[in-house]
Formats: sequence, C-alpha cells, structure tokens
Amino acid sequence: MIVAVLCVCVAALVALLALECLLGVKRQGPLALRATMKQPDFTVLMPAHDEAHGIAQSIAAVMAQLSDRDRLLVVADNCSDDTAHIARTMGAEVVERFDPSLRGKGYALEFGRACLCGSAGDVVIVLDADCIAEKDALARLATAAFARDAVVQGAYLLMPRPDASAKVRISCFAFLIKNLVRQRALNRLAGAALLQGSGMAFPRRIFDSVEWKAESLVEDLDMGVDLLLAGERVVFEDSAAFFSDASSDAGTAGQRRRWEHGMLNSMVRHGPALLRHALGRDARLAWVALDLMIPPTVILIAGAFPVLAIAIAIAMAGLALPVALLASALLLLGFGLARAWQAEGRAILPLQSIGQIPAYIFWKLPIAAQFISRRERQWIRTEREP
Repeated sequence: MIVAVLCVCVAALVALLALECLLGVKRQGPLALRATMKQPDFTVLMPAHDEAHGIAQSIAAVMAQLSDRDRLLVVADNCSDDTAHIARTMGAEVVERFDPSLRGKGYALEFGRACLCGSAGDVVIVLDADCIAEKDALARLATAAFARDAVVQGAYLLMPRPDASAKVRISCFAFLIKNLVRQRALNRLAGAALLQGSGMAFPRRIFDSVEWKAESLVEDLDMGVDLLLAGERVVFEDSAAFFSDASSDAGTAGQRRRWEHGMLNSMVRHGPALLRHALGRDARLAWVALDLMIPPTVILIAGAFPVLAIAIAIAMAGLALPVALLASALLLLGFGLARAWQAEGRAILPLQSIGQIPAYIFWKLPIAAQFISRRERQWIRTEREP
C-alpha cells in the first residue's frame, strides 16, 4: 500500500513536470500595447561584489539601452577590486557599501534603494552585474511592468562557453527548463511567475515597499511568493532576455547547492501556504504551489526510477495500475524534455553531451542529500569561468 501511494504521488509530480515542459515550448506573444501609452522611465539597479572581470560588458549593454530619462545605479558591495572604478568610467552612477558582517545581494539592494531616494522613475529593474541584457530587453521589461502594474520577470538564462564540459552544459539546460520553459507554462496555467533574481522589473509603488530578505539563499523566489500571497501580480515576459556566463566546473557544484537547497527550503515553507491561499482566495495559485512542490528535475527523475523498480518488483501484489501510471508519466516526461531540448536547448546541450546525463544525475544526488546533512545557509559568490 505504501509503495502504491508513493508511486501515485511521484507519478503526479512527474506528470506535472511533463505538462509544464510541453506547454512551455511555445513562445509567448509580445505584449500588445496602445500606441498612445506612456513609455515608462526606468532605473536599472545593479548590485555588484568583486565583478571587475566582467562588469564592463554588462554596463555597456545597459547604457546602450538607456534614454535620457533612464539611469543605471551600481551598488559596489564590499568590493576588494576595481568594480566601482570600472563602473564609473563606463558612465554608471556608483555608490559603495562596506560592511563585511552583512554580506549578500539583499543588503546591497536595500542600500541601493535608500540611495535612490525616491527618484527611481516609474519602474526599477534589478540586474546582476554578470548579466547581459539582450537588445531592447530593458525597455520591454519596463513597459510590461508599467502596463500591467505587475512585477515582471524576464527570461534569465545561463550560457556555457564553447569549451564547457558536459556537466556544465547539462546544468545550463536544467536551468533553461526551470527559468524559461516552466515559467512560460506557469504563466499560461496561472497567469503568474516566480522571480529568479536578475532581469526583474518592479513598478515603483511595489519596489518602494518590498522587503529584500538578505538572510535567504533565494531571496528573489521568496519575495515573489510573498508578493503573490499579498495579492500582487508577478508575471513572465520571455521577449526580454538576459544572459549570464555559466560557472566553472568547480563553481557549478556550489551554485547548484545554493539554488537547490534554497528551492527545497522554499518548497517546504511556501507550498502549503500557497495551497491554503488558493483554496480561500485565488484558485490559480494552486498551480504555483504545485510548481514549487516539484523537486529539481534531476532529483525527481533520480527518485522516480528506484520507486518504479521497487513497484515493478512487487507488481504481482496488485500494483499494476500505480506502476503503469508512473511508467507512463516518465515516458511523457521524456517526450516533454525532448521537445524542450529540440525547441530551445540544442545550442546549450549538443547531442553528444546527452549521454553524460546519467553521470550528471549521480553527481547531483549528494548535493540533494546535503540538504539534510549539510544544508547551505549563507550566500557565496558563484565562481565564474575566467
């Protein structure tokens, strides 16, 4: 009986992930705007910690998209390199913050908001210092936030270097599934999205009131859920794309540990609250709750196959239907992931790297187990490729 229930529960999660993959391969249409609609003024707020190596490229992409009414404010937070100097020479406004006892993106954003002193324009866009805004992405994001009076998350993706290992490429593909494919699906199912940390646009009234939870590993995800629970809209705009270089092989493990431990913690913390809210006020948030309850893709797949194997081994005890459900869900997920790879992932994950997925799964399992034995609890800057 326990194995049957476990089969059905895992099958439901796998099927939901498969549904999101299938729904998310189709691109969203651009936001339809009236010709007479006011174009919003916006401020780009860029927190930066020791980003001297790559910040010039990020700033150049932003400066090329600013009008005379827009601005870029860089918060050089606890920097020990030339981040602030480089940002100033590129034409950005720069403020510096030094407090080694309080480190992390949340503290930098709180400091930056205080420095803006209410002069941030109609919309504030949060953009990481290692993130490149695609042409016209900032205006699209700001316009969507202003027109919808909603927080808008752009399509934030990681790009591997040409010589990146299979492990890094598979990790980037998993990131694409989470940050693009599943976001599109959630936007279609619930008219909602989850925040992902960079490429986020806030109408001024919301930006002035949000709380940046500096102690959280995924403060953006937590904030997005809190906004949904408060009745605000959080939506996705895939026509505004933002790209960061993938981390190195060494940095990928730490990056995945921080993100996935943070997501697992948010699953436990926010999933039940969203379901209660959905039952009482907004049924669409049930989709957001269910999305949060899906473990990271690799962990879910790695857990599903042992359950299936155990169920098959005792199928003669009357578990034929649960086994069939789980097997069918896994086949559907395989089809959904293949469609997502075909539509969006071939440049990130070439065909010859797919054979390394089993090795990647085994590499990822200890990271998941560390959520219990050695949980990540503090923010650490991700190591990038030089």
